[in-house]
Amino acid sequence: MSAVKIIRALLVADAALMALVPAARIVAGIVQQSTALPAVAITEVSRFDRPVLKPGASFHCTSRVQVTVIAASYPAQKQILGAVRHACRDKVGTIAAVGGVSVLLASTGPDFNDADTGFYMQSQDFKVGFTEPT
Repeated sequence: MSAVKIIRALLVADAALMALVPAARIVAGIVQQSTALPAVAITEVSRFDRPVLKPGASFHCTSRVQVTVIAASYPAQKQILGAVRHACRDKVGTIAAVGGVSVLLASTGPDFNDADTGFYMQSQDFKVGFTEPT
């Protein structure tokens, strides 16, 4: 959960993204069907805890976090995804009370759209490193 918490904190702290998507519509997990657009979902895809033979008070983890943008138009999808990338790329330090954080861009997913619902979607993955207590 720490990696998702880190990414959400970066997203809601970004003024440019907040001008496009209200903080209440940037959610950890799945966006509810009744949610107005645009919306952003944050999910953890995978996690690797670095193995340590003599663990100390903390250990380092790396997670892959996927941020999915859901918008009502293709231009809005692209604009919001750009703001998401800008808000989270190349961040280091203590974020959301989690130490040893590093956030890097990973892969960008394909464009999706659903003609029946009018949804336009695309995802951006981030590699999130952080320290957790043992």
